[in-house]
Amino acid sequence: MPSLKPIDHQNIVLRLLARSAACDAQHLATLAQAHKLPVSLHQVRVACDELCEQQFVSRTITGYRLTTHGEYELPAVPLLESYYIAPAGGVA
Repeated sequence: MPSLKPIDHQNIVLRLLARSAACDAQHLATLAQAHKLPVSLHQVRVACDELCEQQFVSRTITGYRLTTHGEYELPAVPLLESYYIAPAGGVA
């Protein structure tokens, strides 16, 4: 699995939240795996906590969701495609 930086995990979480309704860390990790993104549940949880501190994401009863600040930040975040895993195991 390629080594990504914490900012990469945060970018992935922001992009996944932009594509879904409020959801928990487990669902985000499942979405990441479905998209063949190299992040673990632990990395998603840490990213969500950091994004909450930065006020890009908020916690709700149903999980995490983007805030207005998070939506504003989205155009600056790399697309999910830049994090895909290539068939040979590297990043595409």
